[in-house]
Amino acid sequence: MVQSKGGSSRGSSSREFGITFEIEPPAAVRPGTPFTLPVVVAVRPVGNQVNPAVQHMVAHASLRSETGAAAATGLAGTLTSSVRSRNGNTTSGFAKFSPLSIAQPGRYRIRVILGAASHSGVTTKEYVDSGVIDVHAGAEAVQRPTPLQISKLQAMTAENIDITPADIAAWQRAA
Repeated sequence: MVQSKGGSSRGSSSREFGITFEIEPPAAVRPGTPFTLPVVVAVRPVGNQVNPAVQHMVAHASLRSETGAAAATGLAGTLTSSVRSRNGNTTSGFAKFSPLSIAQPGRYRIRVILGAASHSGVTTKEYVDSGVIDVHAGAEAVQRPTPLQISKLQAMTAENIDITPADIAAWQRAA
């Protein structure tokens, strides 16, 4: 069973979790070409105590229109991820989506929705939208990782989300 709190509860005093992009999707990609880097979100409890009934946190990526107002089709890859850290599945950590690709040209956003699983089902807690992704044939085939992205990825190698120093080196060589 999936229950929704009506989308994002940003600004609410009852907000339990924050979700932010650690590694955003690229600003431009070719249709059907996998993103060079994984998309990674960070999840952190905020404010109130986390409900003890929450057993597991999951994140799901979906494709949205440029404005974020409507769902879009064509996002492929690993679209659902457990929130993990060096302590295993947790309520504070990271969710990784890789490889991802977008099939059709256009301008889109990726929305990552955070869900809390308990004995009574999954409840949507929060979401975050990426910046606009321009999907067109003239985009670079690979995206060059920035020094900030490399630094963030290096810090995540200890976080149990399947990012290794060898992966980082390969992403740097691909560019």
